[in-house]
Amino acid sequence: MVSDRDAKLLTRFYEALNDGDFEAAMDLCDQDVEVYQAPEIVANMPPRGRRDVTDYLREFFASWHMYRPNPQEFVESGEHVVALVHLHARGIGSRFDIEDDIADVFEVEGGKISKLRLYVHRDTALAEARHN
Repeated sequence: MVSDRDAKLLTRFYEALNDGDFEAAMDLCDQDVEVYQAPEIVANMPPRGRRDVTDYLREFFASWHMYRPNPQEFVESGEHVVALVHLHARGIGSRFDIEDDIADVFEVEGGKISKLRLYVHRDTALAEARHN
């Protein structure tokens, strides 16, 4: 079961993202926070540290007309917390909304987010969290 403290931390993280307040989101993260992405997605080094992760998130959100990840549930899996997220998004120039259920995986250490793994498919996120 996910601790109340971790659930509140991650809820505040998503609220800050949805408000476009990336600095507030980073205040909830460790100084050396890193974003993990699957190697087939990333052509360069993944973002690490508050400044690089802030820049990454700001750029990612700016690439959408609207992108609202809303956590529905947090699931503990070993040392990881899987956020089951309902996504409501619209691409720039699109007239069509995207509604999807996705997941993100977090590592929380000392009351701060230390790692964030971005996924699309919930099954993949849950499987990866169990194996890592």
